[in-house]
Amino acid sequence: MGFDGLRAALNNAVEDVFPGASIAVYLNDELVYEEAFGYAEATPERRETSVETLYDLASLTKPLATSIIVARLLEEGLLHLKQKVSEVLPEYSKTNAGQDEFKSRAEIWMLLSHSAGLPAWAPLYKLGGESRVKLFEEAARSFVSLPPGSRVVYSDIGYIVLTALVESITGERIDSLFEKLVARPLGLRKTVYNPLNHGFAESQVASTEIDPGTGFPLRGVVHDENARALEGLSGHAGLFSTAREVALIGNEMLQAYLGRSDRLVKKATAVTMLRPWADGEYCYGLGWQVYRKTVSQAFGDLFTDGNAFCHTGFTGTSICIDAEQRVVAVLLSNRVHPSRENTKIMRFRPFFHNLLVSSL
Repeated sequence: MGFDGLRAALNNAVEDVFPGASIAVYLNDELVYEEAFGYAEATPERRETSVETLYDLASLTKPLATSIIVARLLEEGLLHLKQKVSEVLPEYSKTNAGQDEFKSRAEIWMLLSHSAGLPAWAPLYKLGGESRVKLFEEAARSFVSLPPGSRVVYSDIGYIVLTALVESITGERIDSLFEKLVARPLGLRKTVYNPLNHGFAESQVASTEIDPGTGFPLRGVVHDENARALEGLSGHAGLFSTAREVALIGNEMLQAYLGRSDRLVKKATAVTMLRPWADGEYCYGLGWQVYRKTVSQAFGDLFTDGNAFCHTGFTGTSICIDAEQRVVAVLLSNRVHPSRENTKIMRFRPFFHNLLVSSL
């Protein structure tokens, strides 16, 4: 293995694609490479990043927290995937215009696979000062634009509804569920919601976008506005972590899928979650995008078609698990610092992934 080309590409990307980044790679159940590049903050202070720096994971929260929590509740007999969403959340069968026939048909697996027909996004945070319960109700009452199960439309709203669903079933908040069902079994110490409430200092967290209200970057506060309105606690965004711990979660999913570990979930559960459930412009399992060479542009050309499982996050994060090559690849960055206008990460990702696989 030689990572010189990958290292050079990441060094060249600093201050152009992102201020800073951290990567971690597992191969054959071993952590074989981790390194940090650039800056946790570029302005107004200049702070170097390190492999211990926490990054805002954004939508990596979906596969790493929410889908695993649902899988664990499935194993405990507290839900099943074909169960109607409205059986758990009666308000889900309605919109602000009344009862909705389409929504009454939606099943839990459809929320997980982005095929429930819900909109991609809605500015729930603009309701201003409302409780988490009220915001969950608003998300649940969203109008659908497609019949459930008919097409993939990537949806944050679906994962906000899933947050309400798992909290309703268990009576516990999602941060408590993550700690109990994911972090504790794996011994995670740096994967948390609201890191400033868990003893981490702002200096230990990569900065994201400058808040127009304060003129300072967000440090340890979730970047996603809807997650922030939900007190930083949601299933669509909100987790912070290091590249090493993200890769550890990914590797545990891989080992479960291969039948070599059940610390996180059983093999049958991992296979169920990672197989294709909904096809469209993209193919989704339950929480994960199933890699297809023809459409999974962010992940390059060298992962195994149909046997790799990936996800990206808006802040500049990504993870890909290749079950055939036994690889877990994690890239965390703060590309939204100081502004979300820098979208060069989209062009960079496929080159990064090709270089990474070629380095192994």
